[in-house]
Amino acid sequence: MEVIVAIDLEDLSNEEAFIAHLEKEGLERIEDEKGFVFSGVSSTPVMQTRVFIMEVVQKALEKSPAKFCNMVCLIGENPMESYRFDKASNTFVEAK
Repeated sequence: MEVIVAIDLEDLSNEEAFIAHLEKEGLERIEDEKGFVFSGVSSTPVMQTRVFIMEVVQKALEKSPAKFCNMVCLIGENPMESYRFDKASNTFVEAK
């Protein structure tokens, strides 16, 4: 199934390193979109794909920290909740 990931970042320290990590993990930047929008393909169940995306973005943030990071993704026909990166716990939490 197709995966679309939109990431909102502020003050990203190293854009090239961030993008390179996502691309290394199989997410390709959609050049025609403004900002950080990536696409990919997954053959795993929705929940496993969601966890994988969060882990990939989390590791990219370790390589290139940002002031804040919010993320939303569409996995197949399933829109996921919006998430924000919590620096204190170093994980994504559901945005409210």
